[in-house]
Amino acid sequence: MFRELTPTELKVILSSINREQHFLYYSYLTFRKQNTVHYGQYTDQGELLGVMAFLMGLPFYAFSVFPVQKSFCLRSMLSFMKEQLHLPNDAIGNFIVNEEEMAVLASQLELLKSPKKLLLMKHIHQEALPPVDKCVLHLGPPYFDLIESKMAELHTMAFTREELRHPFYGVIEQRELVAVGGYHVYSEDYVELGNIGTDVAWRRQGYGKKVCAELTRTGRLVTPNVYLNVLEENVGAIRLYQSIGYELVCKQYMVEFVVGS
Repeated sequence: MFRELTPTELKVILSSINREQHFLYYSYLTFRKQNTVHYGQYTDQGELLGVMAFLMGLPFYAFSVFPVQKSFCLRSMLSFMKEQLHLPNDAIGNFIVNEEEMAVLASQLELLKSPKKLLLMKHIHQEALPPVDKCVLHLGPPYFDLIESKMAELHTMAFTREELRHPFYGVIEQRELVAVGGYHVYSEDYVELGNIGTDVAWRRQGYGKKVCAELTRTGRLVTPNVYLNVLEENVGAIRLYQSIGYELVCKQYMVEFVVGS
């Protein structure tokens, strides 16, 4: 049986879920809950087998999954959600899952391409942060249009304009915004850095590190739980994050799949 979960049921899940092992779904339960819908699969006896959620408002079909039992039928859940959400026949979905979940769910997915390995890192060593650098500026409302155009230029897939309500930092050189960064999540519960990028012509000059350090410092003022995601293949970025105090906490996969026939 498939049905939408109630607010009470979602609170029960939230009370027991491990944020770092189910990082994306945790955000759907908390920071992004106003824009999400959650569906569960149940046995005839009312036992929850698994949950899948959909986030509205992004330029792609953004899902998150929380398998509770190995008997959770992801394929059937996708077909149910496709009908409930009126998704087109050629809909391509996206989600991020940890290694253990991927091993269980992979056989039920029609993958569009090979999943990408994604590392969740947490800031642990505050003493590793470099001193404040005055070249990194807090970018207020006068910069919002410039930030938005820069996000498009850098092909930041998950950026939405509403994220401009979180702090953004950047470096201006020759009247150009050459490096920028912000947050996907900014709350007292946890912070997730995102929307980070440096113009190609200005890379390898330390600007990315300066921006990331300032984002981390600002995040640590509101919560000790400061995270970021980075592709495993991006060795240079991983070394940069390690140099300012981040450690690996969870190995994940970024998955693109056919929603259903």
